[in-house]
Amino acid sequence: MKHNISYHLEKDRFILYIEVTNFSGEERRFYFNNDTGSLARNGIRLYDKKDQEIEVYERAFMSPAYNSEKVSMNILPVNETMRFELPGRVLEEDGDLVLSFKGISFRIPGDEKFYITFEYSRIVSNRLEVMVGWK
Repeated sequence: MKHNISYHLEKDRFILYIEVTNFSGEERRFYFNNDTGSLARNGIRLYDKKDQEIEVYERAFMSPAYNSEKVSMNILPVNETMRFELPGRVLEEDGDLVLSFKGISFRIPGDEKFYITFEYSRIVSNRLEVMVGWK
């Protein structure tokens, strides 16, 4: 399996795209869902320009909605790719910028690059360079 991430930023909307490609030689079955915020909380890591991990600003733990639709299993055939989205927001809070996803948020630099990785099923994605450029 291989993970490749990219992003789209429009105004305050930030979308982290995650492509999962199956090179394992057999069909893979998994649940890729962020309803409770655990996918983002456990998978997203941010780093500054000095390669130091950016400390988590806030973690949010949510109970699953028992009246919601059942989460369907993702089935990924060999040599196929699936694309997923983790929506987030860039917010200004007390003069700082915060990148917030369901389940986790980080204070981010507004005037310099930072980096994102995503880990899922013990596989780490590419390191993605991000520049918000608000300040």
